[in-house]
Amino acid sequence: MIEPGVNYADLFAKEVRKNKKKYPKTVRLAIDRWYRWKKRKDIWFDVDRANEMMDWVETFIVHTKGDMVGKPFILEPWEKFIYSWIYGWIRKNEKGKTVRVTRESYVQVPKKNGKTLIGVGALGYAMYGEGTLSVNCYACASDFAQAQYAAQPFADSILNNPVLLEGTKIFKGPKGTVSSITYEYLDGDLALTNKFIVQTKNIENIEGSNPFFILNDELHKQEKMEQYDNFKSAQISLPQPLMFNISTAGKGSSSVGMRVYREAKEVLKRDDNDSNFVLIYEPDKGYDWTDRKVWEMCNPNWGISVDSTALESAFKTAQRSAHSKAEFLTKHLDVFVNGAENFFEQDQVESCLVPSSELGNLMGEPCYIGVDLSKTRDLTCVSLNFPSWDETGKAVLKVKQLYFIPNEDLDFREKEDNVPYRDLSEQGFVEFCDGKMIDQEQILEFISDCMDLYDVQQVNYDPAMSSKLVEKLENLGLECIEVPQYPKVLNAPFDDVERLFYERRIQFDNPLMLYCTLNVVAITNMNGQKAPSKRQSKKKIDGFVAFLCAHKETMEQMEDVEDGQLDEYLGSIYR
Repeated sequence: MIEPGVNYADLFAKEVRKNKKKYPKTVRLAIDRWYRWKKRKDIWFDVDRANEMMDWVETFIVHTKGDMVGKPFILEPWEKFIYSWIYGWIRKNEKGKTVRVTRESYVQVPKKNGKTLIGVGALGYAMYGEGTLSVNCYACASDFAQAQYAAQPFADSILNNPVLLEGTKIFKGPKGTVSSITYEYLDGDLALTNKFIVQTKNIENIEGSNPFFILNDELHKQEKMEQYDNFKSAQISLPQPLMFNISTAGKGSSSVGMRVYREAKEVLKRDDNDSNFVLIYEPDKGYDWTDRKVWEMCNPNWGISVDSTALESAFKTAQRSAHSKAEFLTKHLDVFVNGAENFFEQDQVESCLVPSSELGNLMGEPCYIGVDLSKTRDLTCVSLNFPSWDETGKAVLKVKQLYFIPNEDLDFREKEDNVPYRDLSEQGFVEFCDGKMIDQEQILEFISDCMDLYDVQQVNYDPAMSSKLVEKLENLGLECIEVPQYPKVLNAPFDDVERLFYERRIQFDNPLMLYCTLNVVAITNMNGQKAPSKRQSKKKIDGFVAFLCAHKETMEQMEDVEDGQLDEYLGSIYR
């Protein structure tokens, strides 16, 4: 409950000053700024105005997901500081009207700290509580689907409160999405309408849109500045508009989020822009990402909505690959990272490269083949995946690969890729094709030879350029399975490969597989599913793609056998 007359921003500021080591430097800078502002004469803090806003939020906004669903959104001290600053600091404008000092906010907190409801609370107050007439409010994101993360809980809060629902119409889009909301009301004898609009990438309609309130959710996912800049320009003539930016950190240096983040850091450092409020939870310079105290420092809702057990689980995953570490740093520690990081750590994959002799005799063993074809410049790879066991009965995956490369311009290839293809050919890991093109007859002959050596179960293939080869393989009696190169298809085997590398349960003898695997950069779709990206990977990854195609099947074949039962199990297969 918000108590009248209590300065909640002051309470939070005193707590931070009292326990400085618990808070990141970026938060301490915001508190330093608070105390400087308290000494100023040109602006002043209206505690009643701030508390009125927070009382409205706790009265009307409800949790719409998780264990707290249906319960009021009760503000934590750091959230009260955000709202108090934005709505409590006021000044006189050129026309003598009392207005908010803050016109733009930048709040950056890690995932699971309730940032979306903070934005929804400000959105709801602009639409229903602040008292400005005939306002247009917007929720913006990288795309329509992303904007739903704010639009849907806003609509749910309205639907669950009869007071807000009266005079309100919610307009639905495809599959029940929220496209817009109107609130019709009377001001004296005047009939007025406040509007909420989910903004898509159509930026042409922004000019003249009179945007009183703009919620930019997850700025780090927006890649182009036009929408942000156009909305900001459209707000210039309004007396007290608000652009509410709230985000976690992201990947890459070119996103909208990164640019706004850098500007926000300058505001914290210089305190040279009164219209901007900034609060950033991120680790201090030189932080140790494995330190649990750093985790707690970066997550203001630690122990409330942030579950330390869940973070421990995410941390274990983060130790397995560079990609997972980047995910952990951005989502849970709020650190911007390079967007083109390789997925796998070198020491983790390199230890799985073994001499050919350590793979043992694979004659007659069940084998699943993955094929990734190229025409000229890329590598063509045939990956032979053998699901097997170690001496304790633990499932392992043994892999042999052969690469096919045109021998024209071989000197240039070796320099460009920094790979000694001639030496690898002498060791039996590469086969050259005469001229500048891949000869698919050589690939067909190799797979045919494999059928004489191993128990080939099926061939999984990347559909690109493979139709003629697949037809010939099927004529040999092989079952051929197309593996589309989409995250929805490849996510499960990709996750499993990450686990197997981490547990040292993959063994391969071809150095080119190490080369390709360490080059992998992943792309992720809206559902968090991932796949290797040839476009974003700076060097060749064809060997990993061929291996992953085969592993779509071999991951289903890998089952541990209890100690002492391995001989009996193998006997049941091969008797």
